[in-house]
Amino acid sequence: MTADARPARRATSKDVAASAGVSRSTVSQILNGDERFPAETRDRVRAAAEALNYRPSRAGRALVTGLSDIVVVVVPHATFGSHLQDSVDRITGTSATAGMSVVVRFARMEDETTLTSVLDLRPAAVVDMGVFTPQQRERIEASGTFVVPRRAYVAEGADADPDPIDIEIGRLQVRELLRNGPRRLVYAALEDKRLDPFGPPRLEGIRREAQERGLDAPLTPRIPLDLQGATKSLKEVREQAGAAPLGICAYNDDVAIAVVAASRGLGLRVPEDVAVIGVDGTAVGQLVSPRLSTVAIDQPLLMDALVQDLATLSTRRADADDPQDELDLRRVLELVRGETT
Repeated sequence: MTADARPARRATSKDVAASAGVSRSTVSQILNGDERFPAETRDRVRAAAEALNYRPSRAGRALVTGLSDIVVVVVPHATFGSHLQDSVDRITGTSATAGMSVVVRFARMEDETTLTSVLDLRPAAVVDMGVFTPQQRERIEASGTFVVPRRAYVAEGADADPDPIDIEIGRLQVRELLRNGPRRLVYAALEDKRLDPFGPPRLEGIRREAQERGLDAPLTPRIPLDLQGATKSLKEVREQAGAAPLGICAYNDDVAIAVVAASRGLGLRVPEDVAVIGVDGTAVGQLVSPRLSTVAIDQPLLMDALVQDLATLSTRRADADDPQDELDLRRVLELVRGETT
């Protein structure tokens, strides 16, 4: 390679400092978000950095701040609906605005190996989608890493619940199923080898609502997403429940559709003999016949709450350690009444 063909030397903080007429330390502090310098100095340093196409060293940033410029999104190895990719995309966009890079990690619940890996990365923030325990979150925060979500959720009787959203989903499903009269309640879980972080709290919500109404605890079959398996499972539930009409709270819209298909195969009427309600508010659930009743989750609203939390990374406000405003579950969850209840 000739001298003329060599790539241009990458600009350094020394180059930026010389161009702006300040010290390298000043360049580092300003480009890492320090607002204590006069606006004119900050503008001059940023303009010099932009003109020289200078990008701060990630390793150098970690040495200065004790943290990397990474946001780790920790996702339970579970069956998700259609919202996961949209959620990660929104987080990625927000993190990029703050000069951060996003790493997505799928993990088992309460996994110490994942916790150790996260601590070793020293990320600027961790987005915990239900993997870590409160104690594990405290350990991450003690290392200086920002953990979100930081919002409190309010719903009647939900103040002490670790997962108020999913508990409220179970309650809402039961209320809709019993709207036109008593039914034998059933929680139809997904037959899946992956983790189920959402099912147990939803089942807890169903149990609470049933207990308050003086009803038996729900039956808890697992429904596979194939016609033969779903029909077999539903037949067993029908026999176990006796002559009472069934009210089935499905894990998600996919399971609800499987229940509807199995009901047809067994000659059961929907919703007269079998009422069913799903979760997620999927487009497919609104296209099938009969049209599904479901609980829609306002995922963009939840993601906006995360986005607001992550936005503080660029400024590290003094009050960033305080939980943000409470979010009313009535704004997060919506009953979509179809033809299956």
